[in-house]
Amino acid sequence: SQVTVDKSELKSNPTRSLASAIEDEQGITLTSVGSNVQLPLIHGLYGNRILILNNGLKHGFQNWGKDHAPEIDISSANKITIIKGAAGVRFGPEAIGGAIIVEPNPLYLKESFYGEVRSGFQTNGRGYNSGFEIGEGKKQWSYFLSGNYTKIGDRNTPEYMLTNSGKEEFSFGSGVRYRTKKVDLKTYYSLVDQNLSLLRASFFHSANAIRQAFAAERPDSAYILPFSYDINEPNQLIQHHLGKVELKWMYSDHGNIVLRAGKQLNSRKEFDVRRNSGKPIIDLDLTTNDFQVEWNHPDKFGLDGMVGVQYFYQDNDNNPGTGTTPLIPNYNTGRYSAFMVESKRFGEHLMEVGLRVDFESSNIRGREVSQELFKDEYSFTNLSSSIGYVKNFHRNNSFRTSVGTAWRAPNMAELFSFGQHGFKNSYGLLRYYFNDENKLKTNQVIKMNESHVQPEKGFKFINELKINKKLHSHTLTGYSHYLLNFIYERPYGLTGTFRGPQPTFIFDQTDALFVGCDYDWKMDWSKQTEGTFGVSYLWSRNITDKETLINQPPVTVSYKLNWRQKKFWRFNSSRLIVKSFYRFEQFQAPRTLTPEQIIDGEEVITATSEIFDFKAAPKGYFMLRISWEYEWKSFKGSLAVNNVFNTSYRDYLNEMRYFADAPGRNILINLNYKFKSNKSKY
Repeated sequence: SQVTVDKSELKSNPTRSLASAIEDEQGITLTSVGSNVQLPLIHGLYGNRILILNNGLKHGFQNWGKDHAPEIDISSANKITIIKGAAGVRFGPEAIGGAIIVEPNPLYLKESFYGEVRSGFQTNGRGYNSGFEIGEGKKQWSYFLSGNYTKIGDRNTPEYMLTNSGKEEFSFGSGVRYRTKKVDLKTYYSLVDQNLSLLRASFFHSANAIRQAFAAERPDSAYILPFSYDINEPNQLIQHHLGKVELKWMYSDHGNIVLRAGKQLNSRKEFDVRRNSGKPIIDLDLTTNDFQVEWNHPDKFGLDGMVGVQYFYQDNDNNPGTGTTPLIPNYNTGRYSAFMVESKRFGEHLMEVGLRVDFESSNIRGREVSQELFKDEYSFTNLSSSIGYVKNFHRNNSFRTSVGTAWRAPNMAELFSFGQHGFKNSYGLLRYYFNDENKLKTNQVIKMNESHVQPEKGFKFINELKINKKLHSHTLTGYSHYLLNFIYERPYGLTGTFRGPQPTFIFDQTDALFVGCDYDWKMDWSKQTEGTFGVSYLWSRNITDKETLINQPPVTVSYKLNWRQKKFWRFNSSRLIVKSFYRFEQFQAPRTLTPEQIIDGEEVITATSEIFDFKAAPKGYFMLRISWEYEWKSFKGSLAVNNVFNTSYRDYLNEMRYFADAPGRNILINLNYKFKSNKSKY
């Protein structure tokens, strides 16, 4: 099961994150930490369980927790494809929950010189953006250049300012292509540079402050300041470089071999509210190397598919000078992989099979609480597989089913997190234990081979039925996903620090089950008007402990009305989109145990305590968005209003719901100007 978001949709609002650009698709939502850090969530899974393929390469960033979003500029993407089922087996272990494929400028040949200049403004945060793209395609070679700049200040809710919630981002992209009869060579380079602020009201320094932060209806007045473009601590500075070379050898009319090599450099600095505010509390450099060979073979015995091998290597280093014990250690991880994906058609029937084997090894160097050095080495070998069946009926009706197995190794944060990260303290699976008195201890690091930690293994069964009538269509998707050794982060209580008591979270493992469905009904009300009704439902459960899971998406019901007009007044074409949805309260949320109750000693938390959350799930809310897009000569523009009724609400999947409401009404204006040379020999 897969869906695609095309270039025109992506450019309608170029300041969106990758997650917000695809969240309107059924079964997909986002989880976030405020307005600037957003992660895509597919059928209840996010982070390291969703593989993000950027320009043919696994996006090499600090992909752990909710606190780190992929550094991808969607304004330069050609399209985004989301794979929800087991078809992502060819891409690697992180595709256990699905895959998101971001495709770049295709570098077309024989295309006249073209360009685009764009700019935009939004009222909430008084944000503005500008960008450009130029390119040209000759007979044998082509190129493109693109750039984008975005600046957003403090956002506001309907009632108060969200102090320190702005962002600044610069991105650049380029590509060159050379083509002969047998060889197609492409090179790409991109840069994303971000300064992302985190809500000031989410940081506190005393027991009274933490009581008030979680209990109050609005942040303390000391943290509600007049609007500003300033980005102060807490904030994140990230820079991501990506370079890629791809060579395609077309040795026959029906077969080719692709060689792909890429290198990524990711630099991340995170700053906290502390005395030495000029020093980052986290300072990491991550280098990723990726080498791939793919053989797209001619049809053999009716089989159509590909075979490939991959070597993937990451080197993560903590830079000195933070004055703190590193949250995660230095490490090197290497992975050797081989895969095959084949399909065979039998009339209206199609069978698909995928198989992948991975050998992954890691070398760890970090610091104990005493600052003594610790080291560890471990490796995993695992197999992923999928089998799918597609039946096409008359009138483009179809039934698709697939079952797949996948795996992933625990990431470094899940294993080794130690200390403060954002508003909380986190402890990884190998950084804590429970003593004889059943109390949490964090004074030693556990070796992997001395622990009970196991890689995650998933088994997903997904079915999709599409029925197309003359004026309407139905799509029903049902799925179940059983995850062995599912790793999740859960609240554990409060820990005393030099800043006072802090919310404490620990990573844990269990067996979990996810069962859900997505339904779409599309209706052509007229030649110009189309309506889409959708509903997404997910039930999830901790099977081992027989309790609920935390941070799972609630039921969402939506309706979208799309009105197109070829000619409207002076405009060549226009489109009016009205999108409404209701997100229910999460009735599967864990029980509530507030920081005040913990401080007052109402309950002693132990290893066997029932899961809880620091704050009850927020009430359900209704949201209305209206946008109008138009084309006039070489101009293309849009006017959009998000949160039309200026509703005050909190979203269950946004961690800032503990401290503040979500942003209020936002009016966005975007204008693009396209030009193309009339001089062409083609």
